[in-house]
Amino acid sequence: MSRRGLYPMLGLALVTAVIAAGGVAGAAGTKTVTLKDIAFSPSRLTVSKGTTVTFSWKDDGTRHNVTSIGKKRFKTISDRTSGARPVRFGRAGTYQYECTLHPGMTGRITVR
Repeated sequence: MSRRGLYPMLGLALVTAVIAAGGVAGAAGTKTVTLKDIAFSPSRLTVSKGTTVTFSWKDDGTRHNVTSIGKKRFKTISDRTSGARPVRFGRAGTYQYECTLHPGMTGRITVR
């Protein structure tokens, strides 16, 4: 095989390896916080700036919300029983949140 044909194949192999490894180091991505069993899971999460966190309702029809509390805030997600809502975190800091319908149901996202 000529070099002209080999270089594109090597490039494709490199791209495939990076994707399989989970992307470029330091690149923002997507994470999920599940609302189930009257809890956020995980309850604590650390992400890179620019990461989108998807809040996903999986609690068999139990109504929950995601209410941002503390100094750093994001838009509250109103009461619902199913579905998913993405929130993009573009600024560093610690974002705390709770479900106002269930005392003790709290979470925290740290953005670096």
